[in-house]
Amino acid sequence: MAHAVVTVAPAWDARSIAIEVRHLRSFVAVAEEGKIALAATRLYMTQPALSRQMQQLEREIGAPLFVRVPHGVELTPLGLELLDKAQVAIEAVDDAVAVATPSEPHGRLVLGLPLAGGRDRWITLTQAFIERFPAVEVEVRQALSEQLQRDVLNRQLDGAFALCPRRVAGLTYTHVLDDVLSVWAHNDHPLATRSELTLADLEGQAITLLGGPAGRDSGFNRAIRRIFEDAGVPAPIEETLQVFPPDAGLTASYLSVTVPVDFPDGVVQIPLVPTRTLPFEFVQRAETNRSALRAYARFAVAHLAEQVYAHGISPA
Repeated sequence: MAHAVVTVAPAWDARSIAIEVRHLRSFVAVAEEGKIALAATRLYMTQPALSRQMQQLEREIGAPLFVRVPHGVELTPLGLELLDKAQVAIEAVDDAVAVATPSEPHGRLVLGLPLAGGRDRWITLTQAFIERFPAVEVEVRQALSEQLQRDVLNRQLDGAFALCPRRVAGLTYTHVLDDVLSVWAHNDHPLATRSELTLADLEGQAITLLGGPAGRDSGFNRAIRRIFEDAGVPAPIEETLQVFPPDAGLTASYLSVTVPVDFPDGVVQIPLVPTRTLPFEFVQRAETNRSALRAYARFAVAHLAEQVYAHGISPA
């Protein structure tokens, strides 16, 4: 890969510029990290070597790509334009290299993992993928599903898992898992001692949903509201401004309906009957067709199905 060369013909200059792919990879790392030191660590390079690469790239482009700021570096308008083109070029090179060995994808993936579903599930899946495809370098980030979708759309992530995502133009969705909904309550809530609950049992109870008014249009929040509406069960929705589920559960009045989340010990899980589920989808940009991303999506579907059967749970 160190000797691969791409020809970039940016809109700001009609001449062709020969730039090694390593320059583009380094440029993207610096742009994403915002600091030379962090990017150098990520690339297993020294800071002086990385700085020289960026100087070479700027010399070839003929204009500054970064400006120094108190907390690191930021992209110039020209740097922002190059970032989009560099990411596309790197994707194309990685996919081209994988043509000879389609079963062994190469390249780097930056993946988004949701807070819902439990961190162990997603980390175990990703670790298994890395062990199966060691030529793929994987970096993971965690956030709420709607934020992950935005990051995929903005090219900050290559792909992400999202719980019941609201469909967004420009993204494609692969169904990977239906997860079971439960009632989750703080130990001090009056319903916390129940062995199971129906939606009717929750009538009049305040149901906590995350994100405040800003989170109202999330796919998950919409789905929970619809479940109660379809069942004809009035339940007031409490829109907490908290965006981290485990912290929201620390409130003594906490009561919610959701899939498993890494709640603290003070929150109990109560089965919701009859069983209801919501889907997890793997989200990626519509135009992205990299072999490593295709391999990860396929692997996720197979791995998660295997885990479901291993735990004796029939998929929905």
